Amino acid sequence: MIETEHKSPLVSIALCTYNGEKYIAHQLDSILSQSYEAIEIVIVDDCSTDQTLSILIDYQQRDARIKLYRNEENIGFNSNFAKCLTLCRGDFVAIADQDDIWYSHKVATLLANIKNNLLIYHNSAYIDENDVLTGKTVKSYHHFVNGNCAINLIYFNCVSGHACLINKELIKIVGTIPANFYYDWWLAYTAGCLGRMDYVDEILVNHRLHQESSTANDKTEPKKLRIQQLEHFIACNTTPEDLKNLLQKLLKEYLSKKQLAFSFKLFLLLFQNSHELLYIRKKSFYSKLKFLLNESR
Repeated sequence: MIETEHKSPLVSIALCTYNGEKYIAHQLDSILSQSYEAIEIVIVDDCSTDQTLSILIDYQQRDARIKLYRNEENIGFNSNFAKCLTLCRGDFVAIADQDDIWYSHKVATLLANIKNNLLIYHNSAYIDENDVLTGKTVKSYHHFVNGNCAINLIYFNCVSGHACLINKELIKIVGTIPANFYYDWWLAYTAGCLGRMDYVDEILVNHRLHQESSTANDKTEPKKLRIQQLEHFIACNTTPEDLKNLLQKLLKEYLSKKQLAFSFKLFLLLFQNSHELLYIRKKSFYSKLKFLLNESR
């Protein structure tokens, strides 16, 4: 009997870069040191003005698994990420930030545990600008969710892009990601609507927090985007009907409260569903109550 060779699935690592010269070499070293070898690293640089591109070219010349692209003009992170996804050839896609440090078994661990899920994610440890662990992890602040968990992802998100491995099927289901929405939150919500999301309760990345990161510089006030977000969730073709009914009620009250100093109807609706809607954030009862009051004003 002739034995057929088992071919390991290709995992594409999607890495968007922009002015990341300070940390990009350290991140690339950690990605290239993965114990799972069937990978390609798809990098799209969004017109960096520092030495990032030179560093990337140097690494590309040393390792054929790196596929490097550069935009002719700066298109912004969301558009750059969408472009990067279209260039990924793998059956699975792992998303990378330009300034983190991956543990060597990250890809192998996620791939071994994704099973029939569309998305799997993990815990991460926070480090500062000097690679020093802060003693905190993502789970220090968030409860993780899996399965049919879309309702938990309406107000808060515990799924960071850098922690995700996604089945290419999810990209096809999602289609175009709303322009004013965090891509990782939208991917997680879609997978949660379908009950095909899970997590590995293990730290697999040292995730960097510093003043130059996109997260640190995001000054958007979530409350201002609430109506738009609810409209996006309602329009999503994977949103379950019972959840859609709740979202429509919430949207109605948000629109109505524009004429009111305080909407008791909105507060009551939020309070009645607060266990699920506010589950992800690890906050005290007082903090959650304060959040509901602010939302209702």
